Parts: sequence; C-alpha cells; structure tokens
Amino acid sequence: MSLSFVPPIPVPPQIDKKVISKIATGDEEAYEKSLIKEWCEKKHHMVTKNVTQMMNVTVLENGVNITREMNVTQETEVEVTENIKKCSFLFQDSGLNDTAVGVILLVVALIMLCVCLVTIVKILNSMLRGRVARIVKKTINAEFPGKLSFLAGYLAILVGAGLTILVQSSSIFTSTMTPLVGIGVISIERMYPLTLGSNIGTTTTGLLAAFANSGAKLENGLQIAICHLFFNLSGIAVFYPIPFLRFPIGMAKWLGNTTADYRWFAVMYLVLMFFVFPAFVFGLSAAGWQYLAAVGGPLALLVVVIVVINVLQHKHPNVLPAKLKNWEWLPLWMHSLQPLDSVITKMLAVFCCCKKDNTEQQVLYFPVEVDVSKFLQKGDSKETVL
Repeated sequence: MSLSFVPPIPVPPQIDKKVISKIATGDEEAYEKSLIKEWCEKKHHMVTKNVTQMMNVTVLENGVNITREMNVTQETEVEVTENIKKCSFLFQDSGLNDTAVGVILLVVALIMLCVCLVTIVKILNSMLRGRVARIVKKTINAEFPGKLSFLAGYLAILVGAGLTILVQSSSIFTSTMTPLVGIGVISIERMYPLTLGSNIGTTTTGLLAAFANSGAKLENGLQIAICHLFFNLSGIAVFYPIPFLRFPIGMAKWLGNTTADYRWFAVMYLVLMFFVFPAFVFGLSAAGWQYLAAVGGPLALLVVVIVVINVLQHKHPNVLPAKLKNWEWLPLWMHSLQPLDSVITKMLAVFCCCKKDNTEQQVLYFPVEVDVSKFLQKGDSKETVL
C-alpha cells in the first residue's frame, strides 16, 4: 500500500476577535498586540494557586478590634490557558507585520474581485443571448397592469432584500446584477429598486450578529443594528416613493454616457470621489469647523446653483435669462471634457508601451485567373483579375 503526501493548502490569516474586543473596550495594551490569530487550538483548565493580596483584616488586640492592611495568602482557583497548536496560514513566520499582510491581502482581493466580475460578464454574455435574453428581460422588467404598475418597484425592493438575505452580502448581489444591466437584460429603472432592497437585506447580517451576544452586549448590539436598518429604510422612504426624487437614476445614466465617451472618466471619478474629496473634507474638518464652513459652505452653494441652473436649462429654459440658457459663453474647459480628453489622450500616447509602426507597408498584388463567365454577358470566359 502506497501513501501519498498532500501538502496543506495555505489559508488566509484568521483575526483574533478577543484583541478586537479589547480594543473596542479601550484596553490600551491591546493596541500593541497583533490582530492575526497565532494559536488556533487552546486548552483551558483550572489550577489552584496561592495568591497573596493586600486585604483589610480585623484583629483583636488587648480586647479591641483593630482593622489593618495585611498581606493575606489564600488558595484561589485560577483559569490557565495552554497553547496547543499554532495556526497555519499565509505569511506565517515571514516577519511581516499586520499592515504589510493587510495590504497584500487587499491587493490580492481586489485582483480576484476584478477577475471574477470580468468572468461573470463573459459567462452572462455567452448565456443570455437570443430567446433566453428576451425572456429574462421581459420577465425582470415586467410591470403590473393598469394603475398597479407602481407596485412593481416595491416588489423589486422586496426581491432585492430577499436575495441579499440569502447570500448575506449586498456587494455580491449588486456585483452580480450590474453586468446584467451592462448587457441590457435589466433596465436601470428596475435595477434602482433592486439595489435599494439589497441595502435593507444587508442589515440582517448586523441583526444576526447582535443576537449572538448576551447580556449588556445584546442591548448595545441591537441598538446599532436597528439604527443601521432604520437608516436604510429612511433613505428609501426619501429617494424612492416620490418619482421626482429618483434623481440617482438620471445621475447613473449621465455617468454611464460620459464614461462611454471618455473611458478615463470612470477612473477619475473613483479617484476624486473616494480619495481626493474625502481627504479634502477630512483636512478641513481637522483644521476646525470654521475652515470647513468658510471653504465648504461657498463650494456647496456653488454646486447647488449649478445643479438648479442645469435642471432649469433642460426643463424650463424660458424662465432663465438668455445668457444662462446654455454654458456656451464659458471657456470650453469649464463646460466640456473635450480639452481634458485631448490632454489625457496625448499623455497616454506618450507613455504607451505599444507604439504603432508608422512605416508604410508594401502591398503585393498577384495575378489570379478567375472564371467570370457567369457574370459577363459578352467577352472571353476567362480574364486576369488583379
């Protein structure tokens, strides 16, 4: 009988929940400990030890009870933890600290996410074609008849919440639905309530985690989980029932159309909205609320004025002065991305590693004898065509 050795598969490091709990409770010593769990198997047992403590002891001296502080040794049962087996994970004994391991895992996770999304899009493109695509599109985007048509969106909210509860992740749900919008199976108008429903479904994770606690932790955990739930419900109550307030649909279409014209716009949007803008607001808030109000207030007012003028230009241009009916009077770079696109295109052309060969290619023509008698009414049955 032959034995084969299968090497253990490395797994990502586990997080030590006890360290996180101590950090949350304000234990300063926990900040110096590693978040990566080192020992996966431990044994707890009780040991009797002699413990010496300073205690107030009342003694009788000369017929008088006198209380004094004295060192008193008592036998006390103490819980001792014995480490048995170390955890086996990636980067074990590599000397990397928590920050380095976290950055590496983050980069790997982002790469895997992008690969999975691209794969999902490819698979869906190959599956949802022809009659299948038409049936799925007709079913998902269907509306209720007559005056009950408005209920289709609320049903989509319930469906989004239910599916998110099943997968326990709104990110998985939206990442799966987004390619369907890209290939035209789901409309943006139907994707909007599905996404809102997923925001409700994702709150069940916090509720389940809160119910896993006990005592005072249960009450505090439920408070936070319920706050999360009602925050999302209030957002839906504001941005969905009234059609006028469903402006995220229009914004999504505008961003999609702009990205279709300028492919670099998506990257610039992510960098600005997720890095530059938060860092700018954080810097102003760190400097003081006076700076935040002095700089952020006028900028916010300017944005509101521009948005209102843009809406009036499209909806009610007659109420605006002649000069404000369009932005043509402004410099081109202030109302069009074309100048910026030219700059970015030139920069990419300079730094592009794959340059086109501008040398002229010589095209050779060879004489071929073809029977064209079927196509000619008169003349020879064979001609030489170049």
